[in-house]
Amino acid sequence: MMVRWCLILFSIVGTASAQGKLVLVGGGSEDENGWSNEPYTWIVDHASNKKVAVISYTDEDNWIPDYFKSLGAVTADNIKLDSRAKSDLQATYDLLMQYDAFFFKGGDQSFYYNYFKDTKTEQAIIDKFNAGGVMSGTSAGMAILSGVIYAALNNSVYPDIALENFLDSDITLRNDFLPFLPGIIVDTHLTERGRGARLMGFMANWYHSTGELITGVGVDDRTALCIDENKIGHVYGTGTVSIYNAGNFGIANDNNMVSDSVHVTQLLYGNKINLETLKILDGPDQAIIPEKTAETGNYEVILSGSEGLSSNLPLLTYFVEEAGEPGDSVLVVTNPGNGHSIIGKLKTLGIDPVVLEISAAANASSRTLLRNNIRKSKKVLFVENDDEALFDFLNEGPTGELIYNHIRRNGIVTAFIGEDSRYAGKTFVTNHLNDELAAYYGELEYRPGLALLQTSTVMSNTYDEFTTDFYENTTAAIPFAIISEKLKYGVYLNRNSYLKFYQQSGLNVFNSEGEFTTIIALNSGTTGELAFRHVNQAGDHRNYAGFSELRYVLLNGTEQLFVGVAQPSADEPYVPEVITATPPDEVLSLKVFPNPSRNGIFHVRMAPMSFPYTMTVSDPLGKVLQSRVISEDEVLDLSSCVPGMYYLTVVSGQKKYTLKLIH
Repeated sequence: MMVRWCLILFSIVGTASAQGKLVLVGGGSEDENGWSNEPYTWIVDHASNKKVAVISYTDEDNWIPDYFKSLGAVTADNIKLDSRAKSDLQATYDLLMQYDAFFFKGGDQSFYYNYFKDTKTEQAIIDKFNAGGVMSGTSAGMAILSGVIYAALNNSVYPDIALENFLDSDITLRNDFLPFLPGIIVDTHLTERGRGARLMGFMANWYHSTGELITGVGVDDRTALCIDENKIGHVYGTGTVSIYNAGNFGIANDNNMVSDSVHVTQLLYGNKINLETLKILDGPDQAIIPEKTAETGNYEVILSGSEGLSSNLPLLTYFVEEAGEPGDSVLVVTNPGNGHSIIGKLKTLGIDPVVLEISAAANASSRTLLRNNIRKSKKVLFVENDDEALFDFLNEGPTGELIYNHIRRNGIVTAFIGEDSRYAGKTFVTNHLNDELAAYYGELEYRPGLALLQTSTVMSNTYDEFTTDFYENTTAAIPFAIISEKLKYGVYLNRNSYLKFYQQSGLNVFNSEGEFTTIIALNSGTTGELAFRHVNQAGDHRNYAGFSELRYVLLNGTEQLFVGVAQPSADEPYVPEVITATPPDEVLSLKVFPNPSRNGIFHVRMAPMSFPYTMTVSDPLGKVLQSRVISEDEVLDLSSCVPGMYYLTVVSGQKKYTLKLIH
């Protein structure tokens, strides 16, 4: 009996000492003599007999087996397992056990799950791992190597789906397959496909279903995490490995995940972490302390996640009826010819805004009446602006300077629609929608923003379902700005949703409303560094950042994030500018086209003026429909009016010019 127990004890100790190794490859094509050499050599070096089984469910060429051989493998062979019947053969088990490293190729992990679960193949994987073997995989082949897996049994889950409904039926999670990395779920192509939001959705879904808080591990494409027998993970490649841990998850609006404490670590090449204790053993080491640690503005800011009228109806209603006071005067700042639908909606809500179309004429010193109207406004809305044109305007004349300072006054409400929301932060990316590979090649460009949010950077429409090719840019841009600019907050906005910054009992608050959860990245003082591994022979490296910890806050509904203490500014009372009378010999030049107009949109063109004019539109009974100060070029929108005849009157001083408009 004693001998028997000794044998059992020896067997247990032997198994423990021969604990296997794991290699998680986030996807992307391998590169001979490039990024993949180190992690794939690691696979070969840690396989005792240097034999590699390359496993897939489809026919494969010999590139990967030959690649492993070039890195020192004695042999490497493709093994096709395309059915449960084949996967459950004793011959398949015997074949697999001849190799000390298994490499699962990419594709669709549901095939691996359906073909291998409860078969001799699954048993071979487990037995070989317990005997000290190396289990490795790329993309879908990596996705099966954790204790909890996304089995992908239904439709693919995109990050916007997880933010809209983390209980979506397509989120098919399982913990009844391979026993590696218990309490962990992994995901691939993390930054490239914007899957950080999806990974948090998986974690929230699992918590809601089981009550268990699990760790998320995300690996970028062309990046690998090699985990030795002591559960020490070594990072290789050009991207990052991200570790997600949540203190809690809640639910808002029946299907939106919320949390105040998702802690994220992002590691770069050469970093190491203990996967059991999650202690960083070798990580980013540059102190990244925010230069400004709080948002102190004493005004309200509203940030929309997407363009267009339909996705911004709740925001516009809030802007008019709840922010500030109902009936407050509104200034709309837009590029010439833009913003018609938004302006039209403001009118249906009972607001006749002052519309400022960006132009040199609007910045002329003579535009005193326009600037006096700006001074009267309590709310400002930026919509459909051009980055360069807007900031040139704000920096190059008295009207632009007034707007820049006006939005900083106590109690002013400033809203931004869609891409304009980026302007609210201290710095913003400008070319994220120009080139889908901008972040990959390190070519993201930034410029100073309006800094209404003085220590934040903002990304609009982060997970736009129609621009998935740009997810790498929209996802990477925020942590890169936080680390490189030493910012406190990064805001990921999403469509049909908006973020509010306002004061509550003297404290400044972030709060989010809408169909999608808003993600706030918070830097309380981390260590970090920027990616440095070259992606090509030209020496380019990704716009990626590593950091020891950022805290992610998931906002929606009643959830709030306190971000500072309001500090009122010392506003001087406005003194209206004196309007000089129009010289009697100034000639008014006015052109309107098309006239008649089928859609009710008229273009009004004026010769450059040294003095302001007032434009009024009235119906045949004399009822005034619109009245505003005009600049050199204006767009007159009567699309909401009944087709018929109207009168356009332009007045300055004693001069009056009237023209019939046919709609």
